[in-house]
Amino acid sequence: MNTHKLITVNFHLSVWLSILGGLAVFNFPDLIVPDEEGLFGPLRNNLLIAIGYLVLSQIGLWYFRYLRGSRFEALFMAYTFLITAAGAKFYAAINGLPVSNLFLAGLLYVALSHGLYYFAGRIQTDESASHGV
Repeated sequence: MNTHKLITVNFHLSVWLSILGGLAVFNFPDLIVPDEEGLFGPLRNNLLIAIGYLVLSQIGLWYFRYLRGSRFEALFMAYTFLITAAGAKFYAAINGLPVSNLFLAGLLYVALSHGLYYFAGRIQTDESASHGV
């Protein structure tokens, strides 16, 4: 399997991981913020809203754009996931939330997979253009 195909498979895996992981978080919100005493309910719900937007965006982009090979949206979503990870870390620090490191690592993995998919497509396009000359 060549590198480009491996990057594409990893990208589609990360898309489905983000969708299914986001849906799992709604069923098990303790995956984001462990809250045995119920102290962080409203603050945790704010993070759940952000996850909801990410899941809806991923589903829409997967159906309408990713299946057609569009890459620009992958760069946009890479940035969005990266900003969400940084924002969740900042939000946790400001509000004293014990945000799960697994949650943050998942966001970073998805962001890096999306970014790599975009740049791998750019490199392949550049190489194809230079060989055609």
